[in-house]
Amino acid sequence: MFLPVQADFALPRVPILTILVCLICFGVFLKQQSDWKDFGMAIDRYCNASRSHIEQIVFERISASQNMDTCGDIMYTIANDPEREQSEVIADMASKIEPLTGFNADDSREYVRQMLEKETRRFNTLVPPDPDDDLAYYTGSWNPITMITSSFAHGDWGHILFNLVFFFAFAATVEVLVGPVWYVVFVLVDSLFIGLTGSMVAAATDQHYWTLGLSGVVMGMMGLFAYLLPRGKIKCYYFFIVIFGSVAIPGWMLAAWYLGGDIVTLLNNDDYGTVNVLAHVMGGIGGYLFGLLFLREIRKDAEHTQEALERVDFEKRFR
Repeated sequence: MFLPVQADFALPRVPILTILVCLICFGVFLKQQSDWKDFGMAIDRYCNASRSHIEQIVFERISASQNMDTCGDIMYTIANDPEREQSEVIADMASKIEPLTGFNADDSREYVRQMLEKETRRFNTLVPPDPDDDLAYYTGSWNPITMITSSFAHGDWGHILFNLVFFFAFAATVEVLVGPVWYVVFVLVDSLFIGLTGSMVAAATDQHYWTLGLSGVVMGMMGLFAYLLPRGKIKCYYFFIVIFGSVAIPGWMLAAWYLGGDIVTLLNNDDYGTVNVLAHVMGGIGGYLFGLLFLREIRKDAEHTQEALERVDFEKRFR
């Protein structure tokens, strides 16, 4: 496995904005963790409350008909379905369970509907909103704010750590080359580009989804690095079982490897698990296009930097 860590040359200044983005992501993630803990405790308090025997039976039958393990799953689904009103979700659940003993089908459905409406009001009172509602992006919302905030939120420790390691490896050099204004503009524009293209594809396929994470912008930084400094190298650590070492690899090669792999996955797989492969692809394409459209003059300056780096590398090898 290859793990890009940093440019294979000394940067002329500290990449302050790149470090700041990493710190923001960590701060947001720690707040997410705290909010999810509180959210889970609130659901546990709700689910552990005493209920009548018939109410317990209703929850058990809904669990069986909906393939949900707990009352928390049931109520979370009712309260957070992005496509349907709560009343629609409740009516659907009530229509799918086996009629209760002593009730005909219509009376059973009506009893379950009223019970779930009462439970939903109680759930909404006791349990706060989903902690990621204001951060994650739902492709059916077309919300530009969450297109941006979703880039700074993450799902778990592995998600954030790998994203930030890859991000720093490329973004630090990009920041130094383009300056703070273009750097900030690019992070915002690429986030919006990823969100918009994701929404268009989801609308075309009628398969909307939630997404969060910096990985699309990470791929954008790879694409922009490849455009600005095509021969610039990234130091990578590699490891295989007990073999460990480091090697400098051209940035364009890394970008082509990762972006190419994601394109192959996108075209050949139907299920990508929890990975937003489309965001990776569009982020990488967006990065290269952004450079091509707006940063041609900066690329000319970067070519001189490239030549100076190659001279230094040549002198080191033949000194």
